[in-house]
Amino acid sequence: MKRFASALLFVFLAASAFSSFAAENKEDEYGWRTLFNGKDLDDWSVPVYGGDGPVTVKDGCIIIGQGAMITGIRYEKVFPRLDYEIRYEAKKTKGYDFFASLTFPYNDSFCTFINGGWGGATIGLSCIDDYNASENSTTAFYRFVEGVWYKFRVRVTGKAIQVWIEEETKDGKREEKLVIDLDTKDRKIALRNESSPYKPIGLCTYSSEGVIRDIEYRKLRPEEVNAKPE
Repeated sequence: MKRFASALLFVFLAASAFSSFAAENKEDEYGWRTLFNGKDLDDWSVPVYGGDGPVTVKDGCIIIGQGAMITGIRYEKVFPRLDYEIRYEAKKTKGYDFFASLTFPYNDSFCTFINGGWGGATIGLSCIDDYNASENSTTAFYRFVEGVWYKFRVRVTGKAIQVWIEEETKDGKREEKLVIDLDTKDRKIALRNESSPYKPIGLCTYSSEGVIRDIEYRKLRPEEVNAKPE
């Protein structure tokens, strides 16, 4: 009888351990994964656009130097087309235009989130219904301060493209704000020709120097995918 009870206890403990392991691995499936190792541009390339600035890695950051126009990097591995989000931190150190734009996949197309374009304050998506980030329904204005770190988070599903910006408030706390919330139903999502060299995932500057770190992505959970756009 004692042996039978011991066997039952062993089976129970084994089942509990397996359930815990499965739950942990299920959670890991949707955990954040790094795209930049903080040491070099392994898995990334530097396309030649023309008039490019220098691209270097220092102190755990990618420094995309100021060029005549676009300078950027491209991720070389396979990346999801939908149902993911990507986040990264960036700051502008000089220049007057966008300092860490993100090109990303959307289903069978691509799109670019612009941060600080058209003179330094315009944010938006390029292109929506063939209109640039400066002239479509996602166009907004944001005051970026040189030398300040901003955290950007872009979420992509079949229903919406959403963008958040996080920065430090005056009292020293971090605050994240939803700045773009596009319902993609019946909308044409496309990419400007200038951004084509940087797909599937690219980070670029325009006549500016940007410093970028902590580039990560994760797969969205089913309930996040099925959620209605806010």
